[in-house]
Amino acid sequence: MGILGAGRSDIVSEPEVFLTTTPEATETHYPIPHGTLVDTVRDVVRGAQWNITETDYALFHDNNEMFAVWRIQNGQSHPDYDLTIGLRNSHNKLFAASMAVGSYVMVCSNLDFSGEVTFGRKHTRYIMRDLRGLVERAFSKVQSMRMLQDRRIEVYKERTPSDTEVHDFLIRSVDQKVMANSYIPKVLKEYRTPRHEEFFNDGHVRTGWTLLNAYTEVFKGVHALTLPNRTIRLHRMLDVLCDGAELTLESVSQPEPETEPEDYTFTERLRNWTDLN
Repeated sequence: MGILGAGRSDIVSEPEVFLTTTPEATETHYPIPHGTLVDTVRDVVRGAQWNITETDYALFHDNNEMFAVWRIQNGQSHPDYDLTIGLRNSHNKLFAASMAVGSYVMVCSNLDFSGEVTFGRKHTRYIMRDLRGLVERAFSKVQSMRMLQDRRIEVYKERTPSDTEVHDFLIRSVDQKVMANSYIPKVLKEYRTPRHEEFFNDGHVRTGWTLLNAYTEVFKGVHALTLPNRTIRLHRMLDVLCDGAELTLESVSQPEPETEPEDYTFTERLRNWTDLN
């Protein structure tokens, strides 16, 4: 079926991504070829001893926007999900070249993203020269991101929200642009009657994990480029619902050095992506 799901008209092969044309650079915009971004990230991933086990690619708007999702492993695995990375690139100034970290739930092929790192501010003058270093710096955070993802899912599985909390959550998720109002009945149905027993606790008790997968089951039909924004916002809300506050990298890793350039901090770049969309 593929990571992004079946029946999508925007899915393309990797060779098609490499055959796309990159516009000429201007004085203020230096676009990265989609294939160059893919090759650079792949080299860094493999150099860090991670395996890419499955890939999906999609192109939009006359091939000006590219979205890729890879399942990756490094010898450690979780019984419920694989780690994924999503790559975004645009030639039309819509967004910066970015990498998002998320999960792929094996039992139902649900896909979500919980955090993002951007490779520089938009496509600046020296982006091609600096690209590999930026990707290496971004990917160095993946292990901590996986630990954060494990912690999130553990917290979600332990929390049993009341019906009132869930109903309020659905409305607020519309306000937070996680989904349109018309999605509420679909998500509520998936939450009340999950398609997979794995989303219940013993005794068919519904949890935050049930709620997350109710959303991501419905999101199989959304535009692929909107999925990172939707699910990053969703995770922020679920963190608060299940743990009382947003979970951050600081809770699972050492703080970044004070000399860390603000451009490349995980939290700031995550908010830049989600707030601009």
